[in-house]
Amino acid sequence: MNAVQWVLIDNTEGATTTDGSKLSVVVLSRIAEAVNSQVNKEFAAEWGTKAKLRVGANVKDIKPGEWAYVFLPSLPDAPGASAYHDVNNKGVPFALCAVKTCQSLYGPNGLSVDASHEILETAGDEGANLFANDNKGVLHALEMCDAVEVQTYGKTCKDGTVVQVSNWLLRSWFVPGAAGPYDYMTMAKLPGAVAPTGPFKTARGHGGNYQIISKAAGSKQVSASGQPHQIEGTRRKGSVPHWNSRAGRRISSLATLD
Repeated sequence: MNAVQWVLIDNTEGATTTDGSKLSVVVLSRIAEAVNSQVNKEFAAEWGTKAKLRVGANVKDIKPGEWAYVFLPSLPDAPGASAYHDVNNKGVPFALCAVKTCQSLYGPNGLSVDASHEILETAGDEGANLFANDNKGVLHALEMCDAVEVQTYGKTCKDGTVVQVSNWLLRSWFVPGAAGPYDYMTMAKLPGAVAPTGPFKTARGHGGNYQIISKAAGSKQVSASGQPHQIEGTRRKGSVPHWNSRAGRRISSLATLD
């Protein structure tokens, strides 16, 4: 299987996270190392996908076939948003992250978790358009992290730096009637794990865990509440997703399907 090629690019112009930290080549190298390890070890063992991350010099340092993950001070077209994923006019995925919305570089609410989350979810569903049917009339978006996204675990880099990455769902979570465990941290018996109680269940906790769902009603799909909004639970960053984010695109498509 060919590995997806990601390039991480610092375009923050000195902007800082809320704790005053700045991006650098060293910081991005650590994030790349941690997420590379996560994707190609534990995540690949479950899902079979591969990825390779490197640090780019600037926004022009994107090689053919690479997907860019660009860190910016903020997102002018999405004030207050943390990050979102899109495809360009050639159908190539990319992602943007606003560093000012992140608490730190490597912590549970840091840049590294945003990078991990987005890259894992793109690996699981590049087009952000796949759903799993729970056989009870509800469709659940094939998102790798949302239902357990408040949870993180550490990856130790070669220099000893601990970088937090996102928890993620196992195959069993998407299979009606399957036995657990349903998430990686629970399976690995890592501290801080909050296990979903069954397939298609959002993990309990102090917020930050959610799903994008839709009830199937004949040829038309409507939300579980009967309203256009399709989010069940509490998003970690912002109650309303940016219109061009993965979540925003899913919600828009579900609200207009006939």
